[in-house]
Amino acid sequence: MRIGIIGAGWAGAAAAWQLHKDGHEAVVFEAAHEIGGRARNHDSKRLGQVVDNGQHLLLGAYASTLALMQELGLNPDDHFYRFDLDIYSADQLFRFKTAPLPAPFHLLGPLFKAKGLAFKDRLALVKLYRYLGTHRWRVPQGQTVNTLLQQTQQPEVLVQKLWHPLCIAALNTPIEKACAQLFANVLRDSLGGPRAATQMLIPLRAMGNLWAKRALQHAQVHTGSIVRSIEITANSYAINGQHLDGVIVATNSPSCYQLLQKLDSGKQYIEFVESISAFCFNPIATLYLLPQYAWENPHPMLMLEEDLHGLEAGQWVFNHAALTGSDLGNVIAVTISYANRLQGHSKEAITAAIVQQIQQQSVFPLPPIVASELITEKRATFVAHPQLNRPTIHTPWPGLMLAGDWVQNPYPAVLEGAVQSGLAAARAFT
Repeated sequence: MRIGIIGAGWAGAAAAWQLHKDGHEAVVFEAAHEIGGRARNHDSKRLGQVVDNGQHLLLGAYASTLALMQELGLNPDDHFYRFDLDIYSADQLFRFKTAPLPAPFHLLGPLFKAKGLAFKDRLALVKLYRYLGTHRWRVPQGQTVNTLLQQTQQPEVLVQKLWHPLCIAALNTPIEKACAQLFANVLRDSLGGPRAATQMLIPLRAMGNLWAKRALQHAQVHTGSIVRSIEITANSYAINGQHLDGVIVATNSPSCYQLLQKLDSGKQYIEFVESISAFCFNPIATLYLLPQYAWENPHPMLMLEEDLHGLEAGQWVFNHAALTGSDLGNVIAVTISYANRLQGHSKEAITAAIVQQIQQQSVFPLPPIVASELITEKRATFVAHPQLNRPTIHTPWPGLMLAGDWVQNPYPAVLEGAVQSGLAAARAFT
C-alpha cells in the first residue's frame, strides 16, 4: 500500500518507519523545511551553533522511543546522558534521589536519604505510592492532581518541592487543573517500573539529528510541502497530486482540525471533527545561555524555585558543561514550562530575570553571560485537564488515521506518546 503521512515530527517519522517494516510505501508531506516537529533543530546565530527548539528530557520509561532507536542502529547511551532520578535544588537544600539499586529497592533512596524532608514527609511519599499501587494506578474519573495529593495527605513541602514541579514538567499544566490519571500513568511507568525506567536521559546532541532522519530514510519525503486539503475518491486519497491508498494525519490538532473540517459533513463526521477543536494549549520556553567560560557546577540538572507570578520563572537549569560528550559545550539551558506569564515581556527582561534567579539560588557562581537565545513554543502541549476527550487513531473515514502526542495514549503531550501513536496508526494498515 502507498500511505501518505502529513507531518514529519516524531509521530510521522515513527509511522513511516513502521510502514516500511510492514512492506508499505510512505509518502511524507512536511510544511516546514526541517523535520522533527516539536523536537527540531534551531540554528542559533546568537549562540553560534545548532540547538534544539527546546531543552528536552526523556525518561527511561519511554520504551517505544528507545526501542525504535535501537531498531535504527542507534545506541541510546551514545546519544543521551543517563542518570538515576535526581531532583536537586540549586540551593542544595532539597534533594530527592533514587538509589542505584534494583527495583523496588531503588525507591529506598528518597525514603532514607531525601534532603529537606522530615521523616513524616517521607512517609507521605509511601502513602501516595501505596495508594496508587493498591488501586492499580487508577484514580477516580475527572480527578485533578491537586485532589489526588489532598486525598493522600501530601504535606505542603512535598507539593511545593516535588509534586508541583514534576506535574508541570510532565503535563505542562498546574496541579489544580492537571489530570490525575495522566500523572498517575507517568508515575506508574517510571517510579512504579524497574530502575532503568526511573532514570533521566538528557540529549547530548540536537534531537533533529537523533533518529527521525533514519526513520524516514526509506520514505519519499517532501519538506516545505504544505497540505491544504485531502481529496477522497472512490477507493483512495490524493494529497498534493499524489494518489494514495491511505493517509495518516500526524500534525498538531489545530492543523488536523482544519484539514478534516473540509471533508464530509455528515453528523458522525462533524461530531468527530469538532472534538478535535476542543484542545487548548500552554507554551513552553527555553532560555539558552552562553557563559564566558564553563560553569563550575558538576550537576547536569538542578531545580530552581520559580516565582509563580513574576519573570523569575525558570524551573530547571541544565549545565551542558557537566555532560560529557554534549555537542552544546558550555551552554546552559533553562526550561520554563507553563510559560504563560512570560507573554508581553521582552526577551531582554526575561533573560535578565532568569539570570538573576540562578545567581541568587545556585551555590555555584554563574559565569558572565556573553550571549543568549530565548525560544518559545506557543502551542507546545495541550492543557491536560481531566475532562479532555482525546480522539483515537481511527477516524470515521476508512483508511484515514491520526497520530500525534494529542491522540489517545497513556501519556500527556510527551514525545513517547507521539511515537506510540505513530506506530499504532501505521500498524492499523496491516
